[in-house]
Amino acid sequence: MPVAQVSGLRRWLFVALGGIFVALGVVGVVLPGIPTTPFLLLASYFFVRSSPALHQRLLHSKLFGPTLQDWQRHRGVKRKTKWASIACCSLMIALSIATGGLPWMGRVVIAAAGAYGMWFVARLPTVPDETKAHTVAGQASAKKVP
Repeated sequence: MPVAQVSGLRRWLFVALGGIFVALGVVGVVLPGIPTTPFLLLASYFFVRSSPALHQRLLHSKLFGPTLQDWQRHRGVKRKTKWASIACCSLMIALSIATGGLPWMGRVVIAAAGAYGMWFVARLPTVPDETKAHTVAGQASAKKVP
C-alpha cells in the first residue's frame, strides 16, 4: 500500500525528525539502556513519508536493515533479537543497581522500569526463524509425498 508523501516545510521537518531518530538509534546501539528499535521505527515512519531514498538506505543498512525489514514484513522481531535485548537490559540494570550508589528507592525504580521494559520486549510478536520455517515446511512436504 503506497504511503502519501509530504511536501514543503513538512517534508524537511520529517527528514529532520527521521535523522534525529536514526541518531538516537545509533546511541541505543552503543548504550544498551537506550532502546534502538523504537527509534528506528520512528525514523522509518518519517523517512517513508518524506524521503523514499533515505528510507531505502535505512532498510538496506547492515546494522538496522534486518530488524526493520522483519518489522515491515512480519510486524515482529526475531527471537534472537528479543533475547539479546533482554540480556543487555538485564546487564545494564544489574550494573546500575550494583554500582550506581543510589538509595534503595532509586534501585527499586530502576528494577521496576527495567522489568517493565523487558516484559514489553518479551511480548513483541516473534518472527519465525526462516531457516527453521523452511526446514519444517520441507519436512512437511516430504512426509506428504508417498
